[in-house]
Amino acid sequence: MALTSNSNTQTATTPTTTTTTNNHNTTDKINIGVKYQYTDDSNINPTVTAMTNINKSTKVNSSKVYDKNLDFYTVTLNHANNISSFNITVTAPGYKSQTKTFTVNKTQSLVFNLKATDSYNYGRKLAVIADNKLKFSSADDVLVITSAGVPKYHNKTSEDVMEAIINYCNGTVTRGRGNMLMLRQTANDPIDTCFVIKKGNKLTSLVFLNASTKYSYYGTISENMTHSEWNTFYRAVGGENAYSFSSLANGWYDNVSTLVLQEAAFHGHICEGTLGGYTITEALLQYYPPIKETAPAFANPGDKTSYKILGIPGDSANDAVLFFLDATAGKSGYVGYNTTSTGATSNMIGFIRWNPGTIVYNNKTNSYEEGDHASGTIVVMKYNSEDNKKLFIKETGITGNGTLEELKYNTWWINKLNTNPGSLVSILIEKDNLTEEQYYYLIGLTDDITYPTAVANATNAGKIRIKATEAHGLDYNYIKNLKLPTAKRNNTMTTQGNLTYNDFRNIGVRAGNIAKQYFKKELNVTLEKEMPNFEILTTAGYTFLNHQSTTPVWDGLYDVFGARLTRQTLLPDHRPMWKPLWFTFVLKQDDGQLMALYLRYNDNNNTFYVSSYNETHIYNINIKALNSTKESDILSTYIFPDGNWFNIQSLTNAWANELNFDQFCTFLFHGHACPGVQPGFFMSDYILNNYPLNENESYFYIASSIYCKDDSIEYLLGISPGLGSYMDQKLTSSDVESDYVNGATEEGVLVIWDNKLNVGRAVIMNFKWATIDTSKYATKDAKRAAQINAFVSLYKGENNPDIIEGNTILGTETKWITADEYAKLKSGSGDDANAITFIQGIKQRTKEEAIKLTTPINNPTNNSGTSTNTNGQSNTNTNSNNNGQKNTNHNRNNNATVITNNGGSSSGSSSSSNSYSTSNTGTQSPGTTTAATATLGTPTVGDSNEAGQEAAPGGKAYEVSQENEANGDSNALPYFILVVGVIGALSGYGYIRSRKVE
Repeated sequence: MALTSNSNTQTATTPTTTTTTNNHNTTDKINIGVKYQYTDDSNINPTVTAMTNINKSTKVNSSKVYDKNLDFYTVTLNHANNISSFNITVTAPGYKSQTKTFTVNKTQSLVFNLKATDSYNYGRKLAVIADNKLKFSSADDVLVITSAGVPKYHNKTSEDVMEAIINYCNGTVTRGRGNMLMLRQTANDPIDTCFVIKKGNKLTSLVFLNASTKYSYYGTISENMTHSEWNTFYRAVGGENAYSFSSLANGWYDNVSTLVLQEAAFHGHICEGTLGGYTITEALLQYYPPIKETAPAFANPGDKTSYKILGIPGDSANDAVLFFLDATAGKSGYVGYNTTSTGATSNMIGFIRWNPGTIVYNNKTNSYEEGDHASGTIVVMKYNSEDNKKLFIKETGITGNGTLEELKYNTWWINKLNTNPGSLVSILIEKDNLTEEQYYYLIGLTDDITYPTAVANATNAGKIRIKATEAHGLDYNYIKNLKLPTAKRNNTMTTQGNLTYNDFRNIGVRAGNIAKQYFKKELNVTLEKEMPNFEILTTAGYTFLNHQSTTPVWDGLYDVFGARLTRQTLLPDHRPMWKPLWFTFVLKQDDGQLMALYLRYNDNNNTFYVSSYNETHIYNINIKALNSTKESDILSTYIFPDGNWFNIQSLTNAWANELNFDQFCTFLFHGHACPGVQPGFFMSDYILNNYPLNENESYFYIASSIYCKDDSIEYLLGISPGLGSYMDQKLTSSDVESDYVNGATEEGVLVIWDNKLNVGRAVIMNFKWATIDTSKYATKDAKRAAQINAFVSLYKGENNPDIIEGNTILGTETKWITADEYAKLKSGSGDDANAITFIQGIKQRTKEEAIKLTTPINNPTNNSGTSTNTNGQSNTNTNSNNNGQKNTNHNRNNNATVITNNGGSSSGSSSSSNSYSTSNTGTQSPGTTTAATATLGTPTVGDSNEAGQEAAPGGKAYEVSQENEANGDSNALPYFILVVGVIGALSGYGYIRSRKVE
């Protein structure tokens, strides 16, 4: 396979080597000065692009050289004789692009005064204020926690907030150090940022809320604060933020793994469930590690087995295990709804290590038979919540009943992780030889599995082998009663490594320098820093080396290339913990070629494997290469030999389309790009636009048709199994055929739940795929890439000749549901229904009728928002949102809103007779509380915390155990709510993300 790049042209910031104008026989030079709004950003290497200034603008080959003494760039343009005018554009990460005209023989120099983006300006202001207040230079360390990224700031994603803070901190705050944490939020959520300094044993924080430059809180965030100090903090920032910020900050102080911090930021906080999930994952990999394939000497062995997770949403451990194992719902790795009626408890997690086996044709019998036997190992574990709490009390003497005690309990857990993790979890069931029928009973099967038909006259060709079935999830009684042999444990012990931050960082530096050498040698391209057309894909940050996190590798790659996630040039690929550490360096050329180099780090001898074929190391992996079966086979076998070809080529081709930050984060979370993820982009937009959250409302979604789009819905709506806001119960294809749109699928049920009124709106979500013509492509990889490109065009509103018809999204059967109905929906809707038919069977009613039908919660809460807690302290919400932003909903509830997307993102307005308004009554959501376990009190005079300059929104509701919902009786809940005064009442459970407006 021949390389298709020109190797006679050396370029820098514009590293394209393809001729873009005819007869390059003229060379002109121009001096360019680049001034940044913030002078300390002058070390950023700008990108200079030259375009012909004629009717049909064409890119001109150019190169630039920086004169440090004169502080300007000499840009050389190679162009045809008949061109005398050019548009020169300068861009830089975090800054707005600027274009000026250069005319040959008239213009000698140009000066560009670059202005920062709005998000960058905001992040910079926060950093300056925080530094002035907290004195970063005198601190032992600095931590930043922010929701910036996906939330919109001035109608654009807000990743530049992080970019500005990182730049200002000049190496002391980086994602590689684990002290820049990005919380997962929706596009409609506010931008909240917490700065923390560590000085000795003290943690001091400064918190900004609602994209304000006025801080809401200044003071201690340590687990050792007093209850009075906690109350001040809670009042200032609200319940969800208070626990999120404090748990993450104290976990960081306790030196918990940066991988755990990443997962906790994804989930929203650190708690017993987060730590329990990590411990369970470690135990699983010790006793039941993946079974490996045999691989060629140059390849890392792939996995013969895969893990499936069976959980009960609402316990934070669910998010932890799916994150660490990369077994997400969108990859069919997770099945979970409330199965406590089967004997399961919320702190249990089930795992299936599954070997799918093979089916082969037997000439002698003229039939298809099993080749390699399909079988699995099923294991059920739990973290020992009650025993652990008793041991915590015994060892520490701490017997309090509030959130501060919860933070200390987290610290105790983290210390146990480092000394005796096995004591924290128990293995309840270990069984081997799980059959296919048993396997699919638990995880579900959308369509019948039939025997192959390649040999048409085989006796069983095309006949049903296994019938489609709904998922039953963690059916504990079923699993317990399976007559299977006891599984045999491995005992795969991993020696704890002792590499330092600088050791890992140096791995990234070495990998980057190797890449620079090969690109220079084979393409004659000099790679520079801050090149927007150069990406690095890597498993760094997710994979472990000798039980150590590899996130510092990111900082080494930044040192060489200036690559960051916020710039969409450093792309950490979400993979399981045990996968190898690999790197793919990709240069996007002007002709569309994507020239890629692959490296794998060999931790056994501290070397790098650099892949090659016929002594060539860098190959094109764009859609043209994908469309050649021969080239694609060579690439997947020799250049990307570690079973990651699909991940790399799909993400790279998606990256080349210049996606929005939120969409690319979704692809990275999913682990690869595919058309299956993209319906979630359109569905999430539809939901956020047509069902925006009003006061005290939160999203809940139970999936019925489960595929890649579920990961994007989770990521973009801020829902997840661990938060209890995402569940899935796989139904058969016939069950999800849309009754409302021909050819569409009933994807699942969305609930907009009012946590205060204890009622909600349930909507069946329908999606019909766009029709995309891929007939001109020969291979499945190319067809898939063409579909991804078409969906990107569809979302951006761009013309694409492959799009025949856009997609259709429809919300139907909007019903007001009661607390009892909500609980039943979460429990699988009973034996005689599923989520879809259950909602269809509910009678139409008004909101007021639903409120009357809802079983009252016996909780002494009055309409003023003051509730009584068992410890006698009153929880009075006196916070208000005064940043001038209002959450106003102009959409009315719709029973049949159709959005057909033929280009551009989903949007729409709707109306019906079922209008609703926000009421303010004192009823309470099942399974939730309205205050933190450390109750609010009036701060005493002399508190060390400084009052916030700006009041915060009220606390958001916590989610607690769902075990009481097993029988659908909400009357079982009040006692639990009233007795939250026990150690770890929040342990293991996520927050319901709700909107609070004052």
